[in-house]
Amino acid sequence: MSAPIWTVAEVARALGATGSFPDTEIDFVTQDSRLVKPGSLFVALSGTPSGGFISAFASARDGWEFADKAEASGAVAMIVPHEIAGIRIPQIVVKDTLIDGLWGLARAARARFHGPVIGLTGSAGKTSTKEFLAAYPNAYASPSSFNNFWGVPLTLCNARPDASLWVVEMGMNQTGEIARLSELTRPTVALVVNVQPVHLEKLGSLEAIRREKVSIALGLPEDGVLVLPAGIKASEWKGKVVRFGEHAEVHEVAHAPHGESWQIVAMIGKKEIAFSLTPGAPHRVQNALAALASIRAANLDPAMLAIKLDRVGIMTGRGVEQAVGGITVIDDSFNGNPASVAAALQSLQARHMTGGRRIAVLGDMLELGDDAPSYHTGLTKHLDGIDGVYCVGPLMRHLYDVLPSGKGLGWHDDPATLKPGEVASLLQAGDVVVVKGSKKMFWVNKFVPGLVAALQAKA
Repeated sequence: MSAPIWTVAEVARALGATGSFPDTEIDFVTQDSRLVKPGSLFVALSGTPSGGFISAFASARDGWEFADKAEASGAVAMIVPHEIAGIRIPQIVVKDTLIDGLWGLARAARARFHGPVIGLTGSAGKTSTKEFLAAYPNAYASPSSFNNFWGVPLTLCNARPDASLWVVEMGMNQTGEIARLSELTRPTVALVVNVQPVHLEKLGSLEAIRREKVSIALGLPEDGVLVLPAGIKASEWKGKVVRFGEHAEVHEVAHAPHGESWQIVAMIGKKEIAFSLTPGAPHRVQNALAALASIRAANLDPAMLAIKLDRVGIMTGRGVEQAVGGITVIDDSFNGNPASVAAALQSLQARHMTGGRRIAVLGDMLELGDDAPSYHTGLTKHLDGIDGVYCVGPLMRHLYDVLPSGKGLGWHDDPATLKPGEVASLLQAGDVVVVKGSKKMFWVNKFVPGLVAALQAKA
């Protein structure tokens, strides 16, 4: 049985709490009372983020209102801003449960770990690259997409002290957030997966996006390593840089498709390493190269990761496939931006087809600012080999209006009123269809499950 990650007394000492606390073991730290299980530490956060952070999911209720539920579910202690009447488990009182509580404990967790820490960010493919890195033997990595102001400290608090490697994903909702998260994480290796036009409404330009992503280097020590794609500048960082991509230190030498798998040969420094990816796709190769470059930068063995890469599958909403009535549905609906939509189309183009058509159901790419129409029409250059496109949303009207003759399957303005059966009626046996768009277009509305159900009814 593995050792506990904390004891109640250790948490109290880390947060400077006065009084006597038991050595009760803690196996899990969470801010969500619904996720509490026996042995958990419950961090009761405010429904409105403190510390100047912004959340798209701010709650009208505060975490301490659910203290009784957390206790009933097996919490052994909780971090609260004041004593909660009727609670019998230890309460560790701090001024601010986010900054003084969760972030304070995260700093204590990081201070006691002396192994390599890879922090990563990017415009697209962060979570997929994180999953590749997580395949390294005995690594600990951020769960799901825990990459924001509460997800990153939770990752640190739950990370195993005996792990070979920590992998921490970082995202942003506002300028300066990645730097703050990196300074909390203190990575020994900082990876920028890519720089693409995402969050343009907030950041204004591709150069501003580059600065924000590269600010992950602010958490590096002087002897740390920044890992970058070929061609991305980072004059702000004066230390060591490792690059991946075409003509870089880590690059692809060759690939050969074998069904849905790709056999890859990559050059890692002066050594060739062969590995497989299932499924294979251009963007998955780049993500794998980013992971291998980071492992090299951390002075670990890339070969030990390479042999594991073929076992790294696709996360829900990021390219999961299922066959329904002779039609293959690829659910890539978790999110969408110009880079990731282009990657989804390239992956569709690369599929070996024995019959049927390659179909794309594309929803609006949001937060692109004034240039949003041109980013949507610009997708036309990625449509070679795509047989049909169904467009959803007012921005995708710009693409629909310039589609080559015969490729436009239809357009619907509002994803909330789009009936999956309408799309299902357009599909034929042998077709492969990918569904891609910003999260609010298809993921939130559970469009893909509806499409699968409509296809099952049609079969």
